[in-house]
Amino acid sequence: MSHDWEIPNYTVRINKRAKRVSIKVSSWAGLEVVAPVKLKRSEIQQMLRSKSDWIKKSIEKSGHMEELRNPEGVHFNLIKEAWTTSYARSNASQITVTQNTGSSLVMTGPVNDSLMVAKALNKWVQNRAIDVLIPWLHQISAELSIPFNRVSVRRQRTKWGSCSAEKSISLNRNLLFLDESSARYVLVHELCHTRKLDHSNEFWNLLETLEPNARETSVSVKKASQLVPKWAMV
Repeated sequence: MSHDWEIPNYTVRINKRAKRVSIKVSSWAGLEVVAPVKLKRSEIQQMLRSKSDWIKKSIEKSGHMEELRNPEGVHFNLIKEAWTTSYARSNASQITVTQNTGSSLVMTGPVNDSLMVAKALNKWVQNRAIDVLIPWLHQISAELSIPFNRVSVRRQRTKWGSCSAEKSISLNRNLLFLDESSARYVLVHELCHTRKLDHSNEFWNLLETLEPNARETSVSVKKASQLVPKWAMV
């Protein structure tokens, strides 16, 4: 790394469950360090210096800083759900999300911190995704007679889903923001990987018997990340 480039300002978030340092770069939060409780500030600075090349490239890739704003609502294209959001500031250290009747969400706590709001809201999205995606995968699996062993839901950074050699499928919770046909394609795609783990012609032939125009759909699904709001990428 050239000596004329300096590590930019960064924030440190202490995580009691963290066992090691992790470094995150985003266009809305800048450079963030997640560190264990007992880690010294000098150790953090040393870690940042050792990762300076990666940090510089990540900052350049993330582009200009954008302000992360509290969302006015949450809309899930997949299940045609629309939730309104409201915010109640309090002295609590954490943000709680309360799901009220009438499709409204109330967030209570330090709601002036949009990053904390996003993280709290994402926990709620995670639970909603588990309720929706896991039963749907089981349904499609039975419909197509393609079994799998295990399924998990999480927020994957670069993939909509994945499948292991052990036939364990992982689904991105942000599939909730896609339309039904695109999300279904992803689930069928991962189920087909339980039979053929690569992307060979044999795999695509199988997929296209179940999902017509699968290759074209694959291209559009790769671009569908634009449907995911910024806060859901935190």
